[in-house]
Amino acid sequence: MIINHNLPALRAFGNYVRVNQALTRSMERLSSGLRINRAADDPAGLAISESMRAQTKGLNQATRNAQDAISLLQTAEGALDSTHAILDRMRELAVKAASGTYTANDRLEMQKEIDELAKEIDQIGNTTTFNNLHLLDGSAAVGSSTDKPTTQVFARGGLEAKRNTAVAGGYQLEIDAAAGLGQIQRSSIFRSKGDPSSIAALDTRLADIDRFTDANGKFLLDQPQTLTLIAGDGQKATVQISASDTIGDLVDKLNRAIGDTGSGLGQAALTGAANADKFVSFVTAPSASGPEASGGTLVIRSAVAGGNGAIQFVGSESLLNALGLSEVQRATANRYTVTVRDAANPAQVLARNVTIEGNMLAGVIDPNIDVRFDSNADILTTWDAVNQQFRWSAAGDSYRTSVNLAGNPLVFQIGAGEGQVMGVAIGDMRAAALGVDHLVVTDRQSASKAITALDHAIAAVSSERSGLGAAQNRLEHTINNLTVMAENLTAAESRIRDVDMAAEMLEYTKLNVLSQVIQAMMVQANQLPQMVLRLLQE
Repeated sequence: MIINHNLPALRAFGNYVRVNQALTRSMERLSSGLRINRAADDPAGLAISESMRAQTKGLNQATRNAQDAISLLQTAEGALDSTHAILDRMRELAVKAASGTYTANDRLEMQKEIDELAKEIDQIGNTTTFNNLHLLDGSAAVGSSTDKPTTQVFARGGLEAKRNTAVAGGYQLEIDAAAGLGQIQRSSIFRSKGDPSSIAALDTRLADIDRFTDANGKFLLDQPQTLTLIAGDGQKATVQISASDTIGDLVDKLNRAIGDTGSGLGQAALTGAANADKFVSFVTAPSASGPEASGGTLVIRSAVAGGNGAIQFVGSESLLNALGLSEVQRATANRYTVTVRDAANPAQVLARNVTIEGNMLAGVIDPNIDVRFDSNADILTTWDAVNQQFRWSAAGDSYRTSVNLAGNPLVFQIGAGEGQVMGVAIGDMRAAALGVDHLVVTDRQSASKAITALDHAIAAVSSERSGLGAAQNRLEHTINNLTVMAENLTAAESRIRDVDMAAEMLEYTKLNVLSQVIQAMMVQANQLPQMVLRLLQE
């Protein structure tokens, strides 16, 4: 018997410490609901569990990303619904204006609404945003830059790869213009009132010309009247015509309206100061041929190439009849030959000798990219004194402009890992990109052409909305898939990390009972040394 070392008590105490530690861990698992509360609980399980937990959080965030992407696309598609409605109304007006049952004044009112609706399309394109991201101005499709402010790039969607051609990059456009003629309009012959054989002169007052007095003897300029000039590019100018004006005054006013920059159509910048008065003339000495072959007529010319140079006159029906501006020689359409080169390697020709009319190069660089260049690119405007009209010819060296493109779609992270993304390109849906920025409906022929232009614009918006709808449907399937993946991954992590409460409760009960038993045994072990006292007492 010994008293310095109570080995049974020490053994019981050691067991008590171990059981108490196990009991503490069991209580921790029961209170947290987790089987693994620290790395020491299951090092391998913790590593696997943390990896699964990170992936689950990534999947949940990807789900939220996809939901935000759907909201963005719905915002864009909702705005395009308004654009569609506007285009439908513009087409309705164009069809209306194409009918011969309306007067020039009626069409002018229609033109006003057409112009305002085009501005609203621009407003929608410029202001539709999601979290300050512009959606419909083309910036969500392609990033572009050009070396000339008159060169514009319009993207209908993303860049498409072509065989043996890197689409993104720099391009050099060489533009050659073909020769052409400007528009000419001639009035009916102006004769003096009361004397049909006497042709009016430059100093003849409009009040003294028979065409300005109706059959009842009423002079149509008792009150000043306004004549509106509308160019094919949408620019407008107005002329105020009064009873005191002479034919010379009318010629001067019309010359300024066509030539002046700012208040007029700005064509004098093309002809130079020497020919700034050639837009309008009154024939006093008829030539043998050409537009000035008939004396007493007012001849009006355009110095701008193609459809942009077409000048429409709008005013009261009586004023237009008096001016007699009914005989029109339409302007020759712009004809260009365009060669596209790789800017980094000019020897590499990507598209050679593409012939187009007008100043829009569509789909040559890329099926989704249009390039609009200066309508007077490589055109030299000259005055043909023999034929009394403006001519165009190539200015010499080819007009060159550079375009740089880079894909810039909206990229959505729709997965938990690197590269699990989805790109959506939203095209430029403003009026210029849709080709409805300069619609003219002030005459039947122009209104008829506007119908075709609006049909193309409606098709472009429909295609864009269709693409946005397809992207939304894809994202909805993505969300469903991500949700299922997150659920399954969470279940897998739960099997590793969560505690089985029933089994752990059994373990806890066992350890609790064992702890109490050990405590009882420690009491018994502590009583053993007291047996020595009995020996001493005896």
